[in-house]
Amino acid sequence: MQLNIHDLTLKRVGFINNDVPNALHYYDDNWHRYLAEGTSTFDFSVNKVNPAYSLITLESYISFTYNDEDYLFNIVNIQQDHSTMQIQCENLNLELISEEVGDYSNTKRHSIVWYLRNAAKITDNVLEIGNNPFSEVDEDKANPILSFDGTETKLARIISICNSFKAEFRFKTELKDDGTLQSITLDLYKSGGVGQVRKDVTLFYGKNVAGITSTGDRTSTFFNATTVTDSNKKYDWLSVEGNYINSEGKLEFYKKAGENTAYAILSRDMFPSQLKSASADRYTRKNLSIEATSADSLWDYAVSQFKLYAYPQMTYDVVVSVNAVTRALGNNKVLDIGDTVTIQESTFDKSDGGLILSARVSEQEISFTNPNNNKLTFSNFVRLKSDISSDLYGRMKNLVDQNTPYRSELETTNGTQFKNGTGSTILTARIYFGSDSTETKADSYEWRKDGTLVANVQEITVDASGIDGKAVYAYKATVNEKVVGSQSVTITNVDDGTSPINLVIDSSNGYQFKNNIINTTFTAILYQNNKEIDSDGTKFAYIWSKTNSDGTVDTAWNLAHQISQKSITITNSDVWQRATFDCTAEPLN
Repeated sequence: MQLNIHDLTLKRVGFINNDVPNALHYYDDNWHRYLAEGTSTFDFSVNKVNPAYSLITLESYISFTYNDEDYLFNIVNIQQDHSTMQIQCENLNLELISEEVGDYSNTKRHSIVWYLRNAAKITDNVLEIGNNPFSEVDEDKANPILSFDGTETKLARIISICNSFKAEFRFKTELKDDGTLQSITLDLYKSGGVGQVRKDVTLFYGKNVAGITSTGDRTSTFFNATTVTDSNKKYDWLSVEGNYINSEGKLEFYKKAGENTAYAILSRDMFPSQLKSASADRYTRKNLSIEATSADSLWDYAVSQFKLYAYPQMTYDVVVSVNAVTRALGNNKVLDIGDTVTIQESTFDKSDGGLILSARVSEQEISFTNPNNNKLTFSNFVRLKSDISSDLYGRMKNLVDQNTPYRSELETTNGTQFKNGTGSTILTARIYFGSDSTETKADSYEWRKDGTLVANVQEITVDASGIDGKAVYAYKATVNEKVVGSQSVTITNVDDGTSPINLVIDSSNGYQFKNNIINTTFTAILYQNNKEIDSDGTKFAYIWSKTNSDGTVDTAWNLAHQISQKSITITNSDVWQRATFDCTAEPLN
């Protein structure tokens, strides 16, 4: 991953790339993305052995492109000693994370965009409002009446407004081709709208889940009876009537008009109070108060709190294997922030059919230089269950087992490409029954090379010396005399000279000049297999070309520089305001 360095005008002035030998390199990087805040942080370190580190200052910016999307970061903190720099970055306009807004009084309903413009003081020169599924009509009854006490940052005010509308949001940055800012857009979504429900992805314990821990808690927050009052005393709780029917068709919560209490009846039956009250109702009570927007909002709030606190709070800690963070899953797509997936652990609560969870990616940590530090944090856990009887489940399982296909996988210990006929790799055939994470051993295996039988074992060793250019290895796995799985892989052997050659233009005096004083020498350097080649410039022809600031080709300059030169000197006579110089290298033989 290449990191770009921008100056205070957001023009690109340098880059950090671990794949270019003489470039500035980085390490200890951590890109931490947050669903709730709609943004991310990025930390990394560099060694000061390369003078390009001096381009990184508190006035600079860092950017990179991930999954075809631009990310631009403010540098907010630099710690350094004589040999290293540690840089901390925020993926937001400084005005949002630093500038504060004060109290805001209001007595009317308004749209979410109105509040963002007026209460959060968001203007088009700070960011644009993009996707917006909410009503633009200020008088819409669904819009809340919001006022704000105290001082907070613009980002905190945005979060508060969006929470009031039960909205999620993401900041999206777009950069122009020259690296300067095109726009920062605030995209709004209904609750749960960020990310996708990934029905194509199930994470299995033992495969891409390293561990699951559950915690059940029934503390003082537990209650199953409540009275909800309006703190502004505008709406009457006594007049409210409501019934909540759950997905099983059972009455779960209710309140009768004229009565002062709402009840979670199923919770009472499961967790009755053992201390009888004067009315002997066996409920555990907690009274609540909100700023109501209607009488119905009092009932809606009671239901939302019953869902949270009328049952023991179950929390889960899921540790995902690091390769599942940035590796494509399901329909060949990596997990993104906000995505909802299924997590399965067949041996967890085995008597209850195992553990199946629906969970949402709420945080994502990615290290480009050390994938072992990759991490996902999940939220919105929902335990999934089967509603069929145990007898019917057993009969169905037998039918499913007879028709469930096996899943085939092929593992290698040393990749699938060799160089110069050296090295070896072990190919292992593996099959899994249905969604099982535990491997099934086949009755027999058959390996073929380019269609010719080579072995009847589960794993074989392939030597590079036996590969002439490329060869296709394929296996078949048999259970009960039936082929249940197969997979193939192409092994290649390349000779020196087929590796790509990279050309880097080095400048003896930098790439930017002031006061029209220009004097530098450009040198074309070729790299292959991370080593410089043709250092004396005798094996390749180097042809230079120039493009003017308006994008037109400088034909006269190009004709004057048709002769091969590994290095050329650029002065004032070659540049007016700005120019782009390129070099192409062709083998002389």
